[in-house]
Amino acid sequence: ENPQSSVTAQSDLMRGKYHSDVYFNEQDYYPLRKMQQGVRKLACVVGATLGPKGRNIVVQRKVGARPRIINDGVTIAKEVSLEDDLEEIGCQLVREASERSNVEAGDGTTSAIVLSDAIITEGIKRVVSGVNAMQIYRGLSEASEKLMQYLEDEVAIQVEDHMITDVATISAGGDLGIGSMIGRAMKEVGRLGLIILEEGKNVEDEIEVQYGMFIDECGYINNKLINTPEDGTVKYQDPKVVIVDGEINSLEEIIPIMELGFESDWPILIIAHSFSKEVENFLVLNHQRAGLKVAAVNAPAFGEMRSSVLEDIAILTGGKVLGEETDDGVSLQEAKIEHLGDAELVEVGKDGCLISPRNDTAEAVNARVEQLETLKELKVDAGEPKFELDKINRRIAKLQGGVSVIYVGAMTELELRDRKLRYDDALCAIRAALDEGIVPGGATSFLRLAKKLDDIIPTLKPEEQKGGEILQKALEYPLLMVARNAGSWGPLIVEDVKEGQKSDSRFGWNAATDKYGDLIDMGVIEPAKVIRCVVENAVSVAKTFLLVEGVVIQHDLGPQKKDADYGQLTM
Repeated sequence: ENPQSSVTAQSDLMRGKYHSDVYFNEQDYYPLRKMQQGVRKLACVVGATLGPKGRNIVVQRKVGARPRIINDGVTIAKEVSLEDDLEEIGCQLVREASERSNVEAGDGTTSAIVLSDAIITEGIKRVVSGVNAMQIYRGLSEASEKLMQYLEDEVAIQVEDHMITDVATISAGGDLGIGSMIGRAMKEVGRLGLIILEEGKNVEDEIEVQYGMFIDECGYINNKLINTPEDGTVKYQDPKVVIVDGEINSLEEIIPIMELGFESDWPILIIAHSFSKEVENFLVLNHQRAGLKVAAVNAPAFGEMRSSVLEDIAILTGGKVLGEETDDGVSLQEAKIEHLGDAELVEVGKDGCLISPRNDTAEAVNARVEQLETLKELKVDAGEPKFELDKINRRIAKLQGGVSVIYVGAMTELELRDRKLRYDDALCAIRAALDEGIVPGGATSFLRLAKKLDDIIPTLKPEEQKGGEILQKALEYPLLMVARNAGSWGPLIVEDVKEGQKSDSRFGWNAATDKYGDLIDMGVIEPAKVIRCVVENAVSVAKTFLLVEGVVIQHDLGPQKKDADYGQLTM
């Protein structure tokens, strides 16, 4: 019988009754082993997709629903639900490592689960043999922290333009078509430009470049203003642009400029901090009944950053920022035609707004960009944090760039879903690579980190060195899984790569071609940020997992029944 005790806990009359199953590690570490079995099941199903020769997984959500064919680790992990309670707990805990990696780096979800499983497997071997779990915890923490410092200082290589396609291809499961398409899209809009994925209407993938400033998180305030229902956007040619650094709360403020636009038959885009419900209803009503051509969006960002972005938009469109606290001090109610900006096209969607400028503002835009570049240099000299520099880079990119829209094509809906997931992984990998550089791919970077642990482990306290040894052994597992999916003998591959890395740190095994060599030259690369997030999150989840001493599972028995004779709740 399972080593557990059942505890029935009685709550007050309104909450009903439940009981809890309580499991302890006293007898052969039963709950820890059962949780590990759940982790292993998750790792096996997700790990099957790892590497260029990884397989797909079919997910059937419920009877009658269409099955889904998936190659994305985090999506598969979300679909796994195990019948055994303890196994499901283990599965949920490790799923967190995958989701964290996806949020932080946008990729590496499968590797995070495989590495978590490896650390837990190796760790439980030590725990059941009598090693103190807290010492393992501390050893894992110290070793991983020093490894991440090594990765940041000595390993990462800055991304060159020709590497972008390689990073995207590897992250897309070796699909060169996806990698090439993303490389083309980024070449059009630059490294800081925006790339959007849309479902295509044709079998082949297509790219459309829209030049102008794309303001994200700045969609229409009301979908009743949509005038192109086929694509769900508000779209106008040759509009006037009204930029307000403040809130629009009353009709008295907005009616004069709306009357001017209506009389002149101008489409008008209004950008403001916010719109009162009264103003919003006024715009919708006049759009629907009087044919008023209007688009309204909330200004992006907050505080000083919002005012700066509004100034950028004013320079792009040749207009002025309205508001009593602005440099000109002209309010919206006092605005004249000379205060309004012009655009060739505006397109406002649910989540963003694209403003395509006229050519006559190009000189002013270039001057603004030079001003921002100078400001960035001053902040660098002053030692400002990276996120402040990123803000300026984003502003420069919006002024200079455009938007590449990739229309993803496929023969069937199933194929379309799979390709969109691959595209999304590839885009996230590109952004991660641009953030922190790249490293040799094919899971061989984990072996390079394992080799570095030969130097790190002796620096740990003697009682914590077991934690470093566990991590060192676990770092071999991702390459073993890649080799297994490619039909090769994993232990032999691992030993060959270890031997080659003694003389060449970029040496590795290309699973797609079954060849050894310099992986950077072969184009087998991946973002250093992904490797960092995978190791950090896997260690974080696994070391906490190993400290589990008992498990409490609560079962709700439902509402209590009323006694017919006495009107009391049956206990």
